[in-house]
Amino acid sequence: MPALIGLPFNFFIILSIFLSVYFHNIILMPFGIVVAIISQVLFLIPSLKKKGHRYNFSLNIKDKNLMNLVYMSLPIILGVSANEINSLVDKTLASNIVEGGISSLNYANRLNAFVQGIFVMSIATVMYPMISKMVAENNINGIKKALSESINGINLLVVPTTIGAMFFAEQIVILLFGRGAFDSNAIVMTTHALFYYSIGMIGYGQREVLSRTFFSMNDTKTPMINASIALVMNIILNVILSKFMGIGGLALATSISALFCTSMLFVSLRKKMGPFGMKNIGITFLKILCASLLMGVIAKLSYNYLTIFISQNISLLISIGIGILIYFVIIFFMKIEDVDVLVNALKRKMVRKVAA
Repeated sequence: MPALIGLPFNFFIILSIFLSVYFHNIILMPFGIVVAIISQVLFLIPSLKKKGHRYNFSLNIKDKNLMNLVYMSLPIILGVSANEINSLVDKTLASNIVEGGISSLNYANRLNAFVQGIFVMSIATVMYPMISKMVAENNINGIKKALSESINGINLLVVPTTIGAMFFAEQIVILLFGRGAFDSNAIVMTTHALFYYSIGMIGYGQREVLSRTFFSMNDTKTPMINASIALVMNIILNVILSKFMGIGGLALATSISALFCTSMLFVSLRKKMGPFGMKNIGITFLKILCASLLMGVIAKLSYNYLTIFISQNISLLISIGIGILIYFVIIFFMKIEDVDVLVNALKRKMVRKVAA
């Protein structure tokens, strides 16, 4: 149910946009945001009641659990604040580089967030309660196995998406935004931002999983320190790279800081809980990377050939479909353990359905 709360939220957001245009009243848009947020709460209430939850107002400021909650929340608040400051610095510098720089960063970052929301958050949302339960049971081996599977799962989905976004950055931007006032200059800037943001996609994804692993162990300080280092590093790289690469430099700075600080989280977690299969994760990552690169090359060649006969947008969609098919075929024959587990689970499910 928590994963589905985006449905009522986006429904009311889209509805408010249409109504604001129809009635020529822009105040309906912020009003729609308020309604959308309230709808998320109302959406969860029935399922909470089915689970037996009954809310009773109670506030005891001396309650040790409440004080522990506040104590653990402060580092998270500071860490999230660092991420928001990062975004603010990016936009401030973008506004000084070129007109429309902020919009280009926003569009490119939205595409990146789209990938994170679909793939990364889905895995992280399922993984978090599992690992929290294992921590409570002191099941160290279970934590390591779940963590390794989550990392490999994100790599399996995000790495090919990264390669695809890099190979087809311009075509994706044209397909989604290339109309109206979004002119050729905006397309070029957004393409550069998307390309360089894509480099750090895997860093953003792994950071989300690793941070939640620390949270499940009641360690909120390590992710906070990591986010603070990322903030300082991003600001320094922003100033340096933006002078040479413009908008693309800001996106690249964000990606570099994300990859570096995610690597630091890996090191910190290994020190905290010992080996958790980094060799297997590394080998799986290389297999996925090779499959993704081959997928990207075949998809790009397909696109170049198809554009001779049909439009660019249709060629892009067909090429993406070909690339996805090629990728999963290659992955299947590479004998990646997590893929084999998934395939075997699907086979068992199909056998049960046939038997029934």
